[in-house]
Amino acid sequence: MLDPPATSRTPASPSARRLGEELRASLTYVRDTIEITRGDRDLLDAWILTAALDANMAPVTRDPALMEAYGRAAQSTPDDLRRPVSVNAVAQSLRLPFETVRRRVLRLAREGHCVVGPNGVVVPNSAVTTDVYLAEMRGRQARARRFHRDLKAIGALPVEPASAPAASEEPPLRAMNWALSEYVLRACNDLIALTENLVASRVLLELVVSNIEDLPADDLPGWAAAPADAGRPARTAALARSLRVPAETVRRHLNGLQVQGYALRRGDGWVATAPAEALPRLSAMADANRANLKRLFSRLRALGALAAWEAAD
Repeated sequence: MLDPPATSRTPASPSARRLGEELRASLTYVRDTIEITRGDRDLLDAWILTAALDANMAPVTRDPALMEAYGRAAQSTPDDLRRPVSVNAVAQSLRLPFETVRRRVLRLAREGHCVVGPNGVVVPNSAVTTDVYLAEMRGRQARARRFHRDLKAIGALPVEPASAPAASEEPPLRAMNWALSEYVLRACNDLIALTENLVASRVLLELVVSNIEDLPADDLPGWAAAPADAGRPARTAALARSLRVPAETVRRHLNGLQVQGYALRRGDGWVATAPAEALPRLSAMADANRANLKRLFSRLRALGALAAWEAAD
């Protein structure tokens, strides 16, 4: 699902192998971060809250002074600085029916996860200062640190001057999570746009990761050229367990993905694939991912996160 080499039998060049490893590391990281953020929540509920919170925090994440004031774990942004977002804007960003989002937002508000006012939805300070939310932030940070280590190991990050010694003060946990959220949401938005369905995009992501997670690195360029042939098939039941959704839901979306040309059912399970007309778009997504990675790690370095990780390593 990258730019294919001339044939699937062409020996993999170092750059093709590195690109395959970069894509695998990125997709696995996005999948894992989605699950950390989801916690014990329903899949759609977690997406709706994440999209609303991201919109709420836009005034803060775009203001360096507010980032400095509220970027640490100990203090979260006051509610009066959170920008409400309309239910319709959340629905459109996730490509979900308005009524589905409206019903779920009202239930989430009754449960205390968000507040619905005349100007829209707000995920309040009280929802992101709990012990559970703090653990999620630390979980996302730990996974990002492993992602950084993986990318360095395959040579997918540029060689930079040695970092200054890490300060004794912990890097700003909330600001780091805002940067991580931006990267993951960009990747997810691209996937949702590909399938035009949030749940289908999540199923496709799980299928791709399942197909390539255990492939030898030398086989990744061959998978990029012929994913239906080289991917390791996944069973519906196994995907349902990983996704924590009913098997029938997964089966329905796999069938839909097959109609779109993004999945193929074989005798031994399902494999991800791509219609020929989608290859330019997939290549553009891979290019965008490289640019987004550069932006992500530039922001993390500015926040002092990379210096702290590298010093600890």
